Amino acid sequence: LQGYYSSTSLSNLSNEDNVSQWDDLSESKNHLTQGTANAQPEYNAVKNSLQFKRGSSDLDHMDFTTGLALSEFTLFFALDFDDNARQVLLKDTAGNDLIEVLYINPNRASLLVKGNDGTNSVSSTVLPDDGTIPQSKRHLLTCRKKAHNSDDGFGQVEWFLNKTSLGTNNDYDENILQTINELGFGNSGTGFEGNIYEMAIYEKALDGGQLGKLQDYFIDRTNISV
Repeated sequence: LQGYYSSTSLSNLSNEDNVSQWDDLSESKNHLTQGTANAQPEYNAVKNSLQFKRGSSDLDHMDFTTGLALSEFTLFFALDFDDNARQVLLKDTAGNDLIEVLYINPNRASLLVKGNDGTNSVSSTVLPDDGTIPQSKRHLLTCRKKAHNSDDGFGQVEWFLNKTSLGTNNDYDENILQTINELGFGNSGTGFEGNIYEMAIYEKALDGGQLGKLQDYFIDRTNISV
């Protein structure tokens, strides 16, 4: 476990208070921080969430204390999306490595994992059916990437909504690490906009039993309707 973040750790704040640090509750202590006022997300007391806004005066995003470089991973996001099309969840400093949700319409989104080592770029996309991921509704999104396999040359990416697989893709076809430095993106056209309730980062492609137990855990904790 490389990071575990819960909005319950912010419950001592008042509604709309700016959040300069979101504590990592795991032993890694890889806290998320933001020192610039107009880039700080807010505590939403009504939803008990960390709310990210996006616009000309709100460029909410947060930086990891220690950047990550992962050959395999499992990411859990309990969240809801507002109505912007591009939703960057995690990225590297340069914006070349991305974990992104790209809305084609308010109920359909393309799910992207992209890595770039400065020489080569690789990406994997899963496109669920229309109506699968509506905006303004609380979801548990899970993204799992298996390590690059030298036998067949692929590192499979799979996305889940709540506990249902949205599809797999084997196009992550080079041994490029996924670099993660930021949550969201300080860009009015590209960053994350919505609410995050909980988030966890594992440096392992969790197997089915582990994955299912953790999905149940986050769904239960954040009152997601399945």
